[in-house]
Amino acid sequence: MLAQERYAAILRMIRETNIVKIGDIAKKLKVSNETARRDLETLQDQKLLKRVHGGAVLVDPLIYTGPQSIPLPKEEVSYDEKSAIGAEAAKSVRNGETIFLDIGSTTLQIAKNLRTKRDLTVLTTSLDIINELAGTQVTLIILGGKLINDDLHIAAPFTEEILARYYVDRAFISCGGISPNGDITDYSDIALKRSVVREHANKMILVADSGKFGKRAFVKVCDLKMLDSVITDTNLSPEYRDMLTERGLNVVFAEIRNRS
Repeated sequence: MLAQERYAAILRMIRETNIVKIGDIAKKLKVSNETARRDLETLQDQKLLKRVHGGAVLVDPLIYTGPQSIPLPKEEVSYDEKSAIGAEAAKSVRNGETIFLDIGSTTLQIAKNLRTKRDLTVLTTSLDIINELAGTQVTLIILGGKLINDDLHIAAPFTEEILARYYVDRAFISCGGISPNGDITDYSDIALKRSVVREHANKMILVADSGKFGKRAFVKVCDLKMLDSVITDTNLSPEYRDMLTERGLNVVFAEIRNRS
């Protein structure tokens, strides 16, 4: 199914009930949760719906006349950015380290570039990352809890307690948005576990594509000042480049290579 066909199907679903869940999209369209999530982000960027934790809700008004009214998929650009960031972030990971990988499509791209690392240990709650690294040389520590189907991640009150027992060399976190005043935000309270990670990580690194800057999700996770560095892409605007520089952060810009 082409991207525009998926967009049309998602909009039909949301018009029927005013709300749609990632898990329902994935099941009906026979795609992964990550693909469903990227589709929702694309449609939100086009102001056709509003993202909420685990899905999306109808915006008012919703003007939609068919697949031809939807522009070419912006997710293609987003994928290139996230892929470049993932590859750049993986370069900083050294053999023998222990790292934490947050849930998210960008951290999944990091995992895709870690498969050949030696003596590497990865802590995560992401089922997608677990599947990506299973059967490789990487040692996986899966933080226990209940599987949340919408996001394919593991969560429970005791998940943070398990995480607090470990110390990692680097923690790579993702986000739903970085607000204009420098707040890192996300869509769910599960993001609050990152405060535990901060106390148990030598380096805390935010991986976020340029499209996340200027956006504000529901829950404040932390301030930019809590980070050690940010890895983003070269499309980041001068305004936000200046904001990161003013806060004294180490910023790495990933060079985007478009898919042929």
